[in-house]
Amino acid sequence: MTLSTRQIRVPAVQAAPALLDREGTLQRLEQWTARAAAEGAQLVAFPETWVPGYPAWLDMSSDAAVWGHAGALAVFTRLYANAVELPGPACDRMAEAARAHRLTLVVGVHERAGRSLYNTILTFGPDGALLNRHRKLVPTYSERLVWGNGDPAGRRSVATPAGRVGGLVCWEHWMPLARQALHDSGEEIHVALWPGVQGLHQVASRHYAFEGR
Repeated sequence: MTLSTRQIRVPAVQAAPALLDREGTLQRLEQWTARAAAEGAQLVAFPETWVPGYPAWLDMSSDAAVWGHAGALAVFTRLYANAVELPGPACDRMAEAARAHRLTLVVGVHERAGRSLYNTILTFGPDGALLNRHRKLVPTYSERLVWGNGDPAGRRSVATPAGRVGGLVCWEHWMPLARQALHDSGEEIHVALWPGVQGLHQVASRHYAFEGR
């Protein structure tokens, strides 16, 4: 019996976005994607809500939930204005980055739909097609001040030249049924999106890999 093996080059980009600046962040995304492609990447992954940055102020200020707080209103207004709409120009630019470099692109974004924001993973194929949109099912703790509840529509892996690719956001890695849904979908490459690299986050990611084989 002959066993075949294949190697997949998958850069996980750990770089700062242009915080609360969608256009500046997309420029950085294009630059990092081009650099990854030049080094032979077949799939490039960006962190949780990287466009236009994770709302870290939620856990840094005790005033984030104060009704009518001027600072909280100002920063949310800016975040809302710089979120990504589907379809829309920002989505088109990410699709073009994937298409231009013939790779699969996985990006965490703030998605704006109507008057709501969602913590969303977008997966683009090498032809620029949007293969999947997964909205975080339940925002964690103070995140509920920013994002609405997601839905199960995107809780699946999708076929790409690199293999079947899926992803979960942050504390979704502690949801047994969410993990099982991706395992059952034949996932081969899992993108675990986090806002930072804490020890427990690494434990959860490793456990996911072990559980999903």
